[in-house]
Amino acid sequence: MPPEATPDKKFDHIRWAVRRLNPMLATYENSRYLEVGVANGRTFVDVVADRKVAVDPKFKFDVASQRKPGVDFFEVTSDDYFAQLPAGEKFDVVFLDGLHTFEQTFRDLLNTLAHTHDESAILIDDTFPNDVYSSLANPRRTMQYRQRADAKGAGWHGDTYKVVFAIHDFLPFLCYRTLVGRGNIQTLVWRGNTQPRKPLFDNLETISRMTYFDMLDHEDAFFKASEADAIAACLAEIRPAKADA
Repeated sequence: MPPEATPDKKFDHIRWAVRRLNPMLATYENSRYLEVGVANGRTFVDVVADRKVAVDPKFKFDVASQRKPGVDFFEVTSDDYFAQLPAGEKFDVVFLDGLHTFEQTFRDLLNTLAHTHDESAILIDDTFPNDVYSSLANPRRTMQYRQRADAKGAGWHGDTYKVVFAIHDFLPFLCYRTLVGRGNIQTLVWRGNTQPRKPLFDNLETISRMTYFDMLDHEDAFFKASEADAIAACLAEIRPAKADA
């Protein structure tokens, strides 16, 4: 969910997601793209790939107008989609923008890892909430508590930020950077061995119970970087020939 509430900025996160995804997809021949959590389709329709797959329980746009060879739509939950996906189906770039809770996004990431390869890139949306209200797993509670506190803002990011800590502690074969500075904060993930780190919590239950303030206490774990530097680091490791071109 975008943190901005004004009409002009409501979908800014879509534009910067496309800006980040398309340069990576351009490095692949016969590129294959998966988007989980498509909603209004504003990212999906502007992403350029030879094969595109959209997954969402309820599409909020005219899917028929976007149907063409190489573009598939699955109006199901991400769990149902991955459950029926053949083991050999692989994607080059994946955008995870589904239900913004720790459990669902972490499960989407693990399912995605089963359907990507050593040169794949995964972009996870909304990994750094803009305030304590935005960090709650339930969007209704976010709005209720914000109104009671007479606080400004209307964004909801959920507790997706916990996924970053789960990656940090339990998926050492993954590298990542959290993109900051030019739009919505997202985390770019890829397979690599250039980011050794010691676990912070080493306990998934502890991570699942983290608060917004626990997150701030360990903000260094996000490995924040500019958009350009993050994408360059990713491509240098997984697509070195293309990164140098």
